[in-house]
Amino acid sequence: MGAKKVKISSVKRAAHLKSKKTPQSKQQQQKQKQKRDQLSSKRDQGQNIFSQKARKRDNLAQRKKHNKLASLGLDPLEDDNEDGDDEMLDNVADMLDGDDLALLQANKRKRKAKSTGEEDEEQGQSIGLERAYASDTKKEQAAQKIKLDLLPIKSRDGQIITRTTEVDYLPKPKQKKKDVEEQDEDSEEDEDGETEYEDSDDDVVNDVEATAAVPVQKLISTTDLLIARQQEIERQKYRIGIICSGLLEKPEDKMRNFHALYELMDEINPASRQANLMAVRKLAIISVTEIFKDILPEYRVGQVDTKMQTLRKATLDRVTFENALLQQFKKFLQKLELITAQVNRRGGLRTPQTVKLATVAVQCMCDLLVAHPYFNYVQNIAQLLVYMLNCNYQEMRTAVNQCFRTVFSNDKRYEMTLFIVRRINHLIKTKQNNVHVECITCLLGLKIKNVNLDAEKENDLKQKKLESHRQRLLSLSKKERKRRKKLTEVNRELEETRAEENKQDKHQKLTEIIKMVFTIYFRVLKNDPTSRVLSAILEGLAEFAHVINLEFFSDLIDVLNRILEDQDELGYRERLHCVQTIFVILSGQGEVLNIDPIRFYQHFYRNMLAVQAGKNHDDFTIILRTLDEVLVKRRRNMSQQRLMAFVKRLLTGSLHLLHNGTLATLGTIKQTFQLTSVLDNLLDTDTSIGSGRYDPELDDPEYCNAASTSLYELALLSRHYHPTVRRMANHIAHGVPASGEGALPTDIGKLTSHELFTQYDSTQMAFNPTIPLPKAGQPKLKRGKNLYIRSDFKQEYGKLLREGKVSQSKDKHTIQIDFYRALQ
Repeated sequence: MGAKKVKISSVKRAAHLKSKKTPQSKQQQQKQKQKRDQLSSKRDQGQNIFSQKARKRDNLAQRKKHNKLASLGLDPLEDDNEDGDDEMLDNVADMLDGDDLALLQANKRKRKAKSTGEEDEEQGQSIGLERAYASDTKKEQAAQKIKLDLLPIKSRDGQIITRTTEVDYLPKPKQKKKDVEEQDEDSEEDEDGETEYEDSDDDVVNDVEATAAVPVQKLISTTDLLIARQQEIERQKYRIGIICSGLLEKPEDKMRNFHALYELMDEINPASRQANLMAVRKLAIISVTEIFKDILPEYRVGQVDTKMQTLRKATLDRVTFENALLQQFKKFLQKLELITAQVNRRGGLRTPQTVKLATVAVQCMCDLLVAHPYFNYVQNIAQLLVYMLNCNYQEMRTAVNQCFRTVFSNDKRYEMTLFIVRRINHLIKTKQNNVHVECITCLLGLKIKNVNLDAEKENDLKQKKLESHRQRLLSLSKKERKRRKKLTEVNRELEETRAEENKQDKHQKLTEIIKMVFTIYFRVLKNDPTSRVLSAILEGLAEFAHVINLEFFSDLIDVLNRILEDQDELGYRERLHCVQTIFVILSGQGEVLNIDPIRFYQHFYRNMLAVQAGKNHDDFTIILRTLDEVLVKRRRNMSQQRLMAFVKRLLTGSLHLLHNGTLATLGTIKQTFQLTSVLDNLLDTDTSIGSGRYDPELDDPEYCNAASTSLYELALLSRHYHPTVRRMANHIAHGVPASGEGALPTDIGKLTSHELFTQYDSTQMAFNPTIPLPKAGQPKLKRGKNLYIRSDFKQEYGKLLREGKVSQSKDKHTIQIDFYRALQ
């Protein structure tokens, strides 16, 4: 039969031709032969290696067996001898037949049974020893403790004290073979790719080493509860310290650790489903605040879109860190807002615990605002604190008030100051002037009084001179080096003095702040003059009266006069502030006004004796400021009778003050004596000089006839307990001489009344000058005289002694006399 032809496709034919082997050359055949030889040699070497490993394994097993027998007290050689006997018996069995072979096999079976029994006994002993060893190791591990180093503390003497604590040792659990293999595979994969950062504090952050839950008992004493609470607080303290130290060490890599602190701030811990202690919540809030105070930058973080822009690796890492930090800061502020909302909003849970926690939250927000006034979300903090300024809790209001004063005094851009003043204005307007006093008193910390416009004018003149000097150098200089050198110096000075944009911006913001402050003050005076914040309003007007526009002077004086005359329940402090404001206005730009201040003199004269050495002694500073305006700046506009009456009333009030107030009073009188010679008549004790009789109870200083009296109070003050007061009173009594008898030393004479009031203040329990120690010595004992109730007793006593009516005792050195019977 012929071969049958089959048609195949072109694809199959191409594959068939490709698979067919082409004839090889001699060189290719030699190369294949060399490869086969190499493979065969490798196989032989592999077999040798495996056989070597097997021998080593057998030797190792034999060595372990010998060691185990030696530890059990047995002779390992006996076992080897037994194995040798068995081999020898097998060899003999091959040569024997019949009954001899049966006997030999029976003996062999007996020996095997005996050896297996001994092996079972040995195995039982070894198992018992292993169990005893395991129990002993468990007991040792349970009693084992590890010393850990805590953060060092610094004593008051400046010494660094290191601290350590002991914690229980917890060994890591053993891993199974599968887990180990999986970890090895993961490590190999990580080696190929990027390695992740492994945090060594993860067990502390995640609270893995939490104390085991104590089984619930039927009866638990109060002592047990207190001990458990203290142990939990100490454990959480240690945990918070570890987390915070890690964050401060490297915040870029440990930003996730903030979540552990946020869990401790909540009422219920989301991780453990247990309630957090109040002390732990406070510690967590304060710790996070301190971390943010340290790691927050001084600048404002901007939003950078990393998807649309190509950044360098360092810049990208920095932007990523700043964005993550901003998110954590925002989350922290939201939690603080929730805590404060419980006591500030209607329907909140207002318990003593929530109030204390809200106080801590408000204080932390104040610290953040003072530390970083230009960072992101700081305006949100300021807005929340403005509303807390009107809360019902005195401690929170005081903290916010002090915070705003600090921000006002440290703010150089006036951005945050303007924002806070606007929010306060909005709050007072919304509440219709029904706010707490702290909303007004915080404005006293503004730097309006310290603005020096003359210094800026001098800066402008200096800049113009430097510009002209620069032009002169450009036109007259010939040598290039000298000209460049001088030009660089002049340009540097110009750059230091040139701040036109900042100056204009500063003036604009400062003007808005002043307008806003006086809008608040005038709204309260006009719409609600009987408000409880009137005293703070008047104090603010007296503080900032020098910057009020001249257009408002007459209207403001009429309003203040109406308040003084119509409101009878107005306190002395408010009256003194009204008078101070009016005299500050009249002493400055208000001199051009045609206003007779005689009614305000009467109000001031009437309230001068309201301050005494009691709770209101600090209010004497108001009287001192007003006296500077009345007796010093407006002395030329006062009559002699009025000036003498004020000095007499002031010296009379000094007898009711503490020594620092008395010194401030004498300092003002000394300055007035130096400026005018009219008061010399008050040092004369002749009362026939003046007309009429002095009436100290009359409220009008013009008609009290102060010229008919003298400064008798100086005689009392010359015997004052304070040595400086005695010296000052003696100085005024001698007519304030510059040298000679009664002159003051220069260190006291150059002090003003306000400096005397401050330097000699003893509220801090420090006496100035210091009281000298008494001299060491024995007191002299003086022999006293005999005193008798009856005048004739001495004569009767002598008569009895002369007549001998004395009974002798057994002791010849003593005499016994019965005076009562003898006198009868």
